[in-house]
Amino acid sequence: MGKGETITVKPASGQAPTPVVAAPASAASGAAPAAAAPAPTATAKKEGAFGETWRRKTDLESHLIRNARGEVANHLQTCQQQQAALAAKKGGARNNLAGATWEASISAEMQATATTCDTKARDIRAKLEGYERELRELQAVK
Repeated sequence: MGKGETITVKPASGQAPTPVVAAPASAASGAAPAAAAPAPTATAKKEGAFGETWRRKTDLESHLIRNARGEVANHLQTCQQQQAALAAKKGGARNNLAGATWEASISAEMQATATTCDTKARDIRAKLEGYERELRELQAVK
């Protein structure tokens, strides 16, 4: 039999034949089979004193949480300034139909600004809470 020839094996049960490929010549000649690759172990690699966990914890403690808190405070201050500026514009409205229309327009703008500010503040707070939660989890795993 030559290399790569197919052998048809017919089982006694009468089912369809199953093709089998002949073994390569090196295996037939008695050469040692290639060693199987070792299975990966399930043991986790132990971190050193300044491993990834320590770095992430340090980043959270020294930068990320502080910056997120500052971002929340800056955003709220910016929103308050925007609302104050719009309220000042509202005070300049005349006591007539055009002034009432302009005042209503500014009120709508104030409402839109407040909604935008609230949405962004929620996003920033969610990011801050995520950082704080991650830090608590890292501190719990000692």
